[in-house]
Amino acid sequence: MNDNSSCLYAFGRGSFIAFFVVGLPGLLVYLFYDDIKARVDGISELPVFHEMKHEFKTGADVIGATFARELQQFYADTIEQQTVISKPGKKGAYWHRAVIEQELKEKLSRGSQANAVAYLNYLEQHRDLAVLEMRRTKIPASITLAQGLLETNAGRSALATRGNNHFGIKCRSRPGFRRDGVIDDRDFNFHSLAVDCMQMTDDYVWDRFEVYRTAGDSYRRHSLLLQDRRYGWMLHRYEVGGIYHISKSIYGLTEVPYYAAWSVGLKQSGYATARTYAEKLTLIIETYQLWRIDYEAIAL
Repeated sequence: MNDNSSCLYAFGRGSFIAFFVVGLPGLLVYLFYDDIKARVDGISELPVFHEMKHEFKTGADVIGATFARELQQFYADTIEQQTVISKPGKKGAYWHRAVIEQELKEKLSRGSQANAVAYLNYLEQHRDLAVLEMRRTKIPASITLAQGLLETNAGRSALATRGNNHFGIKCRSRPGFRRDGVIDDRDFNFHSLAVDCMQMTDDYVWDRFEVYRTAGDSYRRHSLLLQDRRYGWMLHRYEVGGIYHISKSIYGLTEVPYYAAWSVGLKQSGYATARTYAEKLTLIIETYQLWRIDYEAIAL
């Protein structure tokens, strides 16, 4: 074999090896990037889309010309606003389970569809609680329901089934609490709406979570928590139906619907330690079009 042939052979062999070592893995990552990213981010196990779908419609698009007036009345701190709270609203006017379920059958993988039914069952069971709290506090029902779905795995977690705790709210440790000593329930305080604490390992093995008599008490407790100064800054900054600028992007976007802004705000304010908490909430809301439930709560 002459020198030219040897060089060509070596070059070809090197190129072949380089393709399998670098090129082929790179190609696979390029082709399956969304699936890989979803798995790394912990989203692949959720029955949701893996990216924002941009199917959100503003309140004016859905409700019509009266939306601005209804929104203004909803957020007004007046006696008249209390009348809006007591009305049944337009349940079923904009969010229809059958429609959502059919769309998910067409868009989600077969493996995700059974889990999606559990999500829809949870929404039907608890949406009235979320709407009631939205009318009381202005916290979007979409955010409340998305957090409930995520925190409880659609109501199937031990924390929800044993403790009626739908939002992962912890008991507060008492002054002088020592994590390296003997720990019992006397080291923790719980809110007046709660009846006890239960041990569940979260960030630490000694974590205690509040226990409630009913799911309604859990939803009420969640509202009180989000009205606190730590989270309450979002109440009038990100009103239902709007598009807002956020300082920290989500999926590369800084102009997002109000519920995505709320999701990012909750993560930034320390509601959860999960790195992709905001992304998961946003995808749940978009997949199940929970923003439509917000409009039903506002519509007169």
